Amino acid sequence: MPEQNYPRPGCAPALTRRAALLLAAPALLPRRARAQGGTPWPTDKPVRIVVTLAPGGTADFLARSLSQRLQEVTGNNFVVENRTGGSGAVGWQAAARATPDATTLLVIDNSLPIAAAAGRDIGFNLARDLEPVRLLAQYAPIVVVNPSLPVADLPAFVEYAKARPGSLFYGSNGIGSVTHLQTELLQAATGMRLNHVSYRGMAQAATDLVGGQVQLFLPVFPTVAGQLRGGALKPLAVGTEGPRVPALPNVPSAREQGIDFAEQTWFGLMAPRGIPPEAMAAMGAALAAACSGEAFRRRLEEGGATVPENPPPFGETVTREVALWTRVLRERNIVLE
Repeated sequence: MPEQNYPRPGCAPALTRRAALLLAAPALLPRRARAQGGTPWPTDKPVRIVVTLAPGGTADFLARSLSQRLQEVTGNNFVVENRTGGSGAVGWQAAARATPDATTLLVIDNSLPIAAAAGRDIGFNLARDLEPVRLLAQYAPIVVVNPSLPVADLPAFVEYAKARPGSLFYGSNGIGSVTHLQTELLQAATGMRLNHVSYRGMAQAATDLVGGQVQLFLPVFPTVAGQLRGGALKPLAVGTEGPRVPALPNVPSAREQGIDFAEQTWFGLMAPRGIPPEAMAAMGAALAAACSGEAFRRRLEEGGATVPENPPPFGETVTREVALWTRVLRERNIVLE
């Protein structure tokens, strides 16, 4: 049995219990609070941010930027974990099945609501097993074409395409992908009829657009930033609802050009359902502090994003997206396997 050190009879202890606790308090404080004196995170353990795509892409860039910023704000450790496979399902499941102790976050984009709208078997129930945390950033799709096409703006392309029904092609990074369905929405809004070419990734679709194999593509800015700056691709419009994309201030929105097309590729955070409300509130406060940082916002905006200062409840965004893509898949007669 371990030796116990009791005060000797008749002698007062060197420290009262109250005094000992007060002196020990700094050592017992969560490391995150001692390190920065800022907004605490509701755990002292390292927090993983799960990304369902490979390193180097837009989601990975966003997650790593956020991870660095959260570490500055909270003093805690945040680690990005790339869990690829299953068209996102591997990473989604890893987060949905994690312990709800504020140590796991999941970066999602439109593809998870699309999967739910299509009735895909993703191994869990979106509404039951994941809890929306915060909308992080939005990227407007950019309508880009090969510069050799004799069009200067989006209405001119629509007219050009309508004069050649079924003879032009658009690329996407897969059937049921965000770029695929957003282009279907653009066709519905304009009456164009284009042929779909599905690629295994965004980079190959952009390469074939430069080469002239396809005539249209709706990527986000980071995918084609180099081609746009070098003049290999021509931007005709951005799909914003409000202000233009900060990285492309001279490119008008589709709505500015009289075409009712305004969609966003967005990224947000979800967590395993079951985190206590007080912990969710602490997470929300830390994320708000992180996302309000000027350097963080500027870094994302330079990459083509907009960072909402007061985002709407993320659950509303997810619910609205599921309803939208359910309608699009039905009306455009698109079946996802």
